[in-house]
Amino acid sequence: MISTVTLNPAVDKTVYVSKLVPYDTNRVIKVEVDAGGKGINCARMLARLGAQARALAFVGGTTGEFVAAVLARDGVIFDRVQTAKPTRTCIAIEDATDHPPTTLNERGGPIDHAELVSLLEKTKEVSRQSSYVLFGGSIPLGVNDDIYNVLVQIAAAAGARPVLDADGEALAEGIKAKPFMVKPNMDEAERLLEATFRSKADVGRAAIKIAEMGVELVVISLGSQGAVAHYDGLIYDAVPPEVEAVSTIGSGDSMIAGMLFALELGQGIEDALRLGCAAGAATAMSDGADIGEKSDVDRLLSKVKIRKIEPARQ
Repeated sequence: MISTVTLNPAVDKTVYVSKLVPYDTNRVIKVEVDAGGKGINCARMLARLGAQARALAFVGGTTGEFVAAVLARDGVIFDRVQTAKPTRTCIAIEDATDHPPTTLNERGGPIDHAELVSLLEKTKEVSRQSSYVLFGGSIPLGVNDDIYNVLVQIAAAAGARPVLDADGEALAEGIKAKPFMVKPNMDEAERLLEATFRSKADVGRAAIKIAEMGVELVVISLGSQGAVAHYDGLIYDAVPPEVEAVSTIGSGDSMIAGMLFALELGQGIEDALRLGCAAGAATAMSDGADIGEKSDVDRLLSKVKIRKIEPARQ
């Protein structure tokens, strides 16, 4: 079983307008509502691929019930920690221009001490039953930035391989616990290393530096350009097929799902990257915050290109 832990899930509402005009009335064309959060997205894609997926998350209020209903619909085993505060709502406004969406994200929380203790205990239980546990996403109010450091240690002590997908101080603190895998995007990796990458060669060198922090598998996602990975002393350049991207929300989370499912099945790193890239591309083809379909993943799988670069050198 592969499990995910989401500290700050959300109800993602995508609002479509023809052209966003600030300080004026905007007519809405359509609205799409879905469950969101890195671990939530990853668990849903895992289930769609055929894995046994389990999600642990803080949820509260009617918005939390919506998240639970979406997970149930996708066949994800759900372990909740009920919170006094309702699950947050995040709004994305999409228009017909080529500009990125305008997003309005609630912070989430605050989480009280008893709720946090409950999640830590449930993480121990979930980790004992899991091959991999993904920890991902932002941190709600009431929770310290070192929480991923604590959670990674809990999962490893229970016999699971911890996976981390976070940003900023949360990522920097979590890496200190030496998770099995991390998957920052390029911006997140630049912030972590306080550097600017101008080429894929720069990204490869960055992956080596992150690996030297004690991470066995480093994957730096590059959007439509795929990903650069470091594993067992080698660099891999994974390039997905060109697709008509509708919304990239959840693509990175889907990439993690594909990779972890392949690894759990005993497949090698190249096959894992191939399934990860196909899953990420399939989600990019979906509307709003929806997750890609397995039929699209299967169709795209053979079109992913993997190039191995050896030896890995800085």
